[in-house]
Amino acid sequence: MLMAITPIPKPPKKEKASRRSGVRKSDSTEYLILSDEEWDAQREIVGERAGFLCENPKCRRVAPLHDVEIEREEGVMPYLIRAGQGAHIIPRRAGGGTRTDDASNLGWLCWICHGLETDGKIVLDWPKIVAAR
Repeated sequence: MLMAITPIPKPPKKEKASRRSGVRKSDSTEYLILSDEEWDAQREIVGERAGFLCENPKCRRVAPLHDVEIEREEGVMPYLIRAGQGAHIIPRRAGGGTRTDDASNLGWLCWICHGLETDGKIVLDWPKIVAAR
């Protein structure tokens, strides 16, 4: 007996509420949340400033503003260059206070270095990197 397998459709995505401000649960500090459009504008400023290259001096891989898929010959999977990410020089979680998502507090990292830095597996000397800009 042959059975047909049909995929289960995904439920529709919920629209994210765009909040403009809030209160940090840990210390009741008020902070500002950028809208998606404002965050994209900040990412573009930071990426352009870095020349769309990872600012980790030991990496320097290409990190474009958006994912780029490069087609290859037929039968070979396309090559994907993942987008760069805006990394906080002074992390949001450090020192309490308000969140600073402006371009002066953001560096440009490839997705690998950003993940490693977030996990604490690499430590970047941001003052030296900023001075070299």
